Formats: sequence, structure tokens, C-alpha cells
Amino acid sequence: MIRKSKINSLAELQQRKKQVRMETELAKREFAHSIGTTKGNAGSFLLKNVALPAGGAVVGMMVLSNLLSSKKGGTPVIKETKVIHEYPDGRPYDGKKSPKRRNRAKTLTSIIGIGRLLIPIIQAVIGTVNTQQAKEAAHTAKRAAVRK
Repeated sequence: MIRKSKINSLAELQQRKKQVRMETELAKREFAHSIGTTKGNAGSFLLKNVALPAGGAVVGMMVLSNLLSSKKGGTPVIKETKVIHEYPDGRPYDGKKSPKRRNRAKTLTSIIGIGRLLIPIIQAVIGTVNTQQAKEAAHTAKRAAVRK
């Protein structure tokens, strides 16, 4: 706490020096206490407010992916294929497939879809972290006000 007080005598200086020492000691103790509290609460905070929502989101995405990719017949369809060792013009078939290029629009659409899914999850995690920090700040302020 910085004050601009006018000290006129040696007794006032000694008294102010004593107050500064007490304030410094109180700040050190409060800092040590807040570190201890943070260490004690960090594990449960991360588990409850970060790991569980993120895990739930991952499980939800996996379930959604499985639901969307499942086929509706139930029984697999086996198709017969004919092996061709040469092209119709007589050139030999070398077995290499030409790589298929994915349409840029499809790639962009899938990136946007993933973003639309991930942004609310990230916002929820950030909101939870901010809420927890605000609660801790309010609790610290309340304790400081009670001690004065």
C-alpha cells in the first residue's frame, strides 16, 4: 500500500516503518496461503471444470461420428470385382491408383463444421475458467475485508 504521507518526526517515521513491516508480513502470509489454497484446489478444479467437459465433448463427438457413419442395411454387401491386368487400349496396368483430389469446397465445409462444433466447447471451458477465477478473487477480497 503506497501512501504519500507527510512524516514530520522520528516517532512518526518509526511508527510508519513498523506499519510497513506488518503490511509486508501480512502480504507474504496471504500469498503463501493463496498458493496453498491454489495447490489444494487445482486438481479438483481441473478435473471438474476442464477434464470432464472436454472428455464429455470427445465422447459426444465419437458417438455422433459413429451414428453418422453407420450404414443402414445392417448386413454388409459384397460386390464382385473383376481383375483387369491391362487397359482397353492394350497398355499394361501397373497397379498404381491416381490420388483423388478432394474438392476444396468439401474441405472448407468440413473445416467450418468442425469449427462450429469446437467453438462452443472452447467457449464453455474458457467461461468456466473465468468464473472460477472470479469466485476466487471475490473470496480473497472478502477475506481481506473481514481481516481489516
